[in-house]
Amino acid sequence: MRSIVTLFIVLFALLLTNCTESKIAFGSDGKLAFSCDTLSFDTVFSTIGSTTQDFMVYNRSGNPVTIKSIQLVNGTASGFHINVDGTNLTDNELQNIEIKAHDSIYVFVSVTVNPQQQNNPVLIEDSVLFETNTNRQIVKLLAYGQDVTIFRSKTIHNDTTLTNAKPYLIYNYLAIDSGKTLTIQPGAKFYFHQNASLQVNGNLIADGGLGANQQITMQGDRIDWLFPGVPYAYLSGQWGGVQLSGAQSTYLLNHVILIDGKIGVNIPNGNNQHQPIVNIENSSIQNFDSCGIAAKNANLNMYNCEISNCKSYCLYFAGGTYTLTHNTIANYYNDVYGGKQRDGNPSVVLMDKDKDAIWPLSVIFNNCVITGYLTNELFLPDTLSSSQFKFHFNHCYIMSPAISSSNMSGMIWGNSQDNIFVNSTMQNGYYNFEPDSLSVLRGKADPAISRTTPYQYDMNGIYRFWNNQPDIGAYEWIPKNGIPKS
Repeated sequence: MRSIVTLFIVLFALLLTNCTESKIAFGSDGKLAFSCDTLSFDTVFSTIGSTTQDFMVYNRSGNPVTIKSIQLVNGTASGFHINVDGTNLTDNELQNIEIKAHDSIYVFVSVTVNPQQQNNPVLIEDSVLFETNTNRQIVKLLAYGQDVTIFRSKTIHNDTTLTNAKPYLIYNYLAIDSGKTLTIQPGAKFYFHQNASLQVNGNLIADGGLGANQQITMQGDRIDWLFPGVPYAYLSGQWGGVQLSGAQSTYLLNHVILIDGKIGVNIPNGNNQHQPIVNIENSSIQNFDSCGIAAKNANLNMYNCEISNCKSYCLYFAGGTYTLTHNTIANYYNDVYGGKQRDGNPSVVLMDKDKDAIWPLSVIFNNCVITGYLTNELFLPDTLSSSQFKFHFNHCYIMSPAISSSNMSGMIWGNSQDNIFVNSTMQNGYYNFEPDSLSVLRGKADPAISRTTPYQYDMNGIYRFWNNQPDIGAYEWIPKNGIPKS
């Protein structure tokens, strides 16, 4: 008897199931819902496929819905490609796709942009059309296609100028031969694929200008979003960096922005008899997986620069001559995933030797900030009185226990309670290392240094004496309402 009852229940359940599945919804009940009405891609480089994005299609009704047709309105002409729950379109269409009651499907979208023969980005548009009986619904697709000049394992053997007409996409490396000069025009943009680098064995003139359209930028080639609200630029270690290898070369980086690589600027000169001449001005090196600047036996002059958020050092100098004026060295590195933290090294490390080699080192820091979330952000050679190590720090803010030395003047020794910057935590948006209204940096610079050309203006072009009180670091504080008119 029990088995007959059980069989009856099973058969009844099957009947109910078949009846439910046969009630295919059409008309107003067949309307679909979508997770977005427009799916937008950031700039997509021509001939280089985009990452894949997706949206969801929902059946909110209590009955199954059959989608008669899913298709791209412009077919293959736009360059978009779609995949529905793992199935590619056949002849630009999928038919009779069923979504169960209160269920959903994924639509995956990518785009490959054909060369546009234009220097500026071009808007690419299409739509995904869904037909359910009499209902016709669309989800718009948008992307900006950008033509690029691609270099793959390229070595330049002649004096060359790279213009700002189109961005450059680098695979593996772009190298400049010894004795040759690479000149980069203001506004040029470089995107480096994973582990790619700029290798300069000759000379480099990267002379940008003030403002976003004039700055020279170098970054990884992922310019989309890591996840909502977080761009890939926040992820360090995406490309190799810039290597300056000529022991007797000259290098200029002015208004250059380097972000999201491994080592920002690497100067691996093992010959202390010859020092490359390096000038870094009004530039920013941010968010590197190892070091901002690693220099050996260089003659480096740097002013109005921000070197920030590196997993290891912001600055590592071993042997050479270094003069730094009005720079902000700030290391609050925190991986976007929350997993990778700093490796425990101070922000600034100064060495008068390398392994067993003794390398004379001379450093001058004027009106500079050296800080971060460690209690000591400065490492000096063991013997400050060594004839191999000459140093002077003047009117600097340094997160460090106080150092007693006649070579330190007008110093501010920091502590974790100090108010310094507008924003030094990622949790409140991205970092802003300009001084805020209560900053201990305000009005504490040595005015005699700040009046000297070319230090009268900060990294943003603000006159340092607008209030007759120049600030320590690369940036001047300005009120929220702007500088008062005189």
